[in-house]
Amino acid sequence: MHYKTLTVSDENQIRVILEDWSVATRQNRKADSFKNHLPDALIYDVLPPLQYESTEIYCENCEDRQPETLGDGQFELENLKITVGSDLAFAHCLISSRGILPDGRAFHDLARATFCLQKLNGTWKVAHQHISKPYQNSLIDIILKTLDSQVTTKETSFN
Repeated sequence: MHYKTLTVSDENQIRVILEDWSVATRQNRKADSFKNHLPDALIYDVLPPLQYESTEIYCENCEDRQPETLGDGQFELENLKITVGSDLAFAHCLISSRGILPDGRAFHDLARATFCLQKLNGTWKVAHQHISKPYQNSLIDIILKTLDSQVTTKETSFN
């Protein structure tokens, strides 16, 4: 009888790594969150100082990143897409974060995520992580609000 050795595809390995990261992040388990990151991974995050030169520096500078929630909060990867080469891969998705705060208020937040991974000695590791959100007070928004207030002021002055 011959047994075929089952191997998990590179894409599935990466999917498991990122899903594990998501669960560990949701549960504020920092050590587990970064067990599949390279020590010198470059991390961009939505919270200051925005750029971290290593996973150690990131962990030292981040308090609990997930808010305290009543019951289980959500921190889920949505529409995860993975592109794999022989030793480099990238993945991108949206991160949906939601829950009920201790004061009873509900929250829902959406961010973008991109991960670059490198295969070293047969194991995939995150070399770069970039979490971002659209800038809410963009220059265009400020200009439009300024123009709108100028038009409103002019309309008011004619009355």
